[in-house]
Amino acid sequence: MKIGDIKRVLILGAGTMGQQIGFLCAMHGYDVVYYDLSQDILDKALRRIAKLGSWYISMGHLTEEKLQRALARISATPDPEKAARDADFISESVPEDPGLKGKVFAQFNKLCPERTIFTSNTSMLVPSMFAEATGRPEKLVALHFHDVRSTNVVDVMPHPGTDPEVTQLVHDFAVSIGQ
Repeated sequence: MKIGDIKRVLILGAGTMGQQIGFLCAMHGYDVVYYDLSQDILDKALRRIAKLGSWYISMGHLTEEKLQRALARISATPDPEKAARDADFISESVPEDPGLKGKVFAQFNKLCPERTIFTSNTSMLVPSMFAEATGRPEKLVALHFHDVRSTNVVDVMPHPGTDPEVTQLVHDFAVSIGQ
């Protein structure tokens, strides 16, 4: 897979960091689908994402027209099968529990296309703690975002079993969204 092959980004976990990461992806032209456990969680997240967009406008980083284009690229579903359909790239932002992360990745390994790259926004765990649970350890990299409103710094952290080409692809993806 090359950077140009990534079209659809799946955000697992629509909390604060998931919201920021997904919105950043949509701002840079990617189609984004948010997945979380309930429609209520997702509806609240979508409202907060719109407010985040307004903040970007107030800071002079975005126009209303660009905001509307970004928001049009965003969808959300509590249906894991629908969320996983056609996903090229996953950014996971669930709580910092290796068992939970492994469980979520194992679930989506069964649903996502074989080409899908898995990343985790983990800030405290190393990806080797849940790599095998993904079912595709060679395609797993930790891609840790800091608060995207204040910095464009990310950490790209492979584990010993990560394919070096996947690590490079994740790096290229981060650059493609201004990180």
